[in-house]
Amino acid sequence: MLHGRYSDGVSPVTHDAEVTRTETGLMIAVPRQNVRVLWNFEEVHWERLGAESRLTLIRQEIDTGARLSLNTAMLERECAGDLRRFRTRRAGEAGGARIALWSVGAIASLAFILLVGLPFLARVATPLIPYSWEVKLGESVEKDVLEMVSKGKPSRLCTVPGTPGRAALDEMTRRLTANLALRGPLKVDVVDIDITNAFALPGGRIFLFREVIEKASSADEVAGVLAHEIGHVVHRHSMRAVLHDGALSVLAGLVLGDVTGGTSIALLGRMMLGSAFSREQERESDQVSVQLMQDAGADPRAINVFFRRLLKAEGGEGGSTTFRSHPLTAERIENVDRMADDAPSARRPILSAAQWAALKSSCKGGA
Repeated sequence: MLHGRYSDGVSPVTHDAEVTRTETGLMIAVPRQNVRVLWNFEEVHWERLGAESRLTLIRQEIDTGARLSLNTAMLERECAGDLRRFRTRRAGEAGGARIALWSVGAIASLAFILLVGLPFLARVATPLIPYSWEVKLGESVEKDVLEMVSKGKPSRLCTVPGTPGRAALDEMTRRLTANLALRGPLKVDVVDIDITNAFALPGGRIFLFREVIEKASSADEVAGVLAHEIGHVVHRHSMRAVLHDGALSVLAGLVLGDVTGGTSIALLGRMMLGSAFSREQERESDQVSVQLMQDAGADPRAINVFFRRLLKAEGGEGGSTTFRSHPLTAERIENVDRMADDAPSARRPILSAAQWAALKSSCKGGA
């Protein structure tokens, strides 16, 4: 029997797992969750990462998001005769001929895409986009999107490396992601723009605007907002929004290397400034926020305390101009209340008083 860490691809949390070899694959048991699943050898992509190996479940050429981390030496010893049965390619990887056929098929399918609906296409296509492409897209448009959001005014990052404010934000991020299986590292910053908003670009780049920090009365309120943005990263909502709004033009730009074009920038800028995310996507990200806050021992209800205060200050839903890309509605707040209803009381704040003070003053030049 092998011991490892398992993530089912639905929940962002990893669990201790017991793994047993069978004739057809790996039987994975998660005792605390009363879960048993069988991964067939032919559906498993094996990636050696030094002393640790990462196994990925791929079905019908789609990365399911399920991951299993095992000790490499123990895996090779336990499954010595089966190693050749593992997949050698990740989901979506193919030779030149297959890529060419896929490109031709994508163009020929334009009419079908328009008739069936872009939301369905975006949901299905996003797992097929290599995460490295998503990171490259986010990096390419970051400067232009910030300029668009700030309406051409200069913007600066408040959380400068080596400062107490930066250390506090890093600690908040660390607490929230301690048990999270991410496809790549997060890069989080507070930006000096006088808008009450936050957003996640494709590829794990997250920005919290200065007014979120200034209007929050506790670190847990900010952490709830950050955890919500991490939820968008977990579910790749920004990439899905780009595919939905840009469809073939953006996808063709990625394939051809033109990820810095005005189309991508305009789409992402509109997404950040408008109400881009659907109710379903907001609900999915709120679920992640509640879970991450609960796992970190912080208060998952703090984000609603923040939202209710903002709505009251601005005269309710109709008058609210905050979080325009994440609309504040009574329904959304009630949903978060229900999600957090059974959550235990917070064990300790996400930051100490000194850390919260440092983050609070990070845009004032004092941290």
